[in-house]
Amino acid sequence: MVTFKDYLEHGWALTPVKSGTKQPFLKDWANADTAIRGTENADKLNGAAGLLLAHCDPPLMTLDVDEFHCAAAWLDERGIDLASLLQADDAVQIVSGRDDRAKLLYRLDQPRCIHRVTQDSKTVLEFRCADRNGGSLQDVLPPSIHPNTGKPYAWLGDWKTPPSIPPDL
Repeated sequence: MVTFKDYLEHGWALTPVKSGTKQPFLKDWANADTAIRGTENADKLNGAAGLLLAHCDPPLMTLDVDEFHCAAAWLDERGIDLASLLQADDAVQIVSGRDDRAKLLYRLDQPRCIHRVTQDSKTVLEFRCADRNGGSLQDVLPPSIHPNTGKPYAWLGDWKTPPSIPPDL
């Protein structure tokens, strides 16, 4: 099983989250100078951690699908096949175990601001990396526990080698 120490060995920037939630608990957690780095700091993660997407080198982003069919239709209107992205040989996903949800991890050349796609006041899709103030967004990492399912998040694909974001995205 992957541990938070593995992520730190890989050079990722993390933030501790409250166990069983998605909520970071460090003050100013989105800033680069509060990121947890280095294996000697693994004990600061307290059993649950979020990946600080914009503060990794290279920066990372997640394509966060909250309503699969709506997100697929929105992407299809732009010539992008969500099912193909999910089934790509090099796809890397953080899996929560919830139906109609998906989260793909990609490498970026530089941090990019979040973009939300909403329909009927509901978020159906997010392009997640940085906030508009230069801070990072975070996504909860395996083996943290998902607040709704009570089960650990899991990986599909090789988390150490996320693909570059496809040009169409």
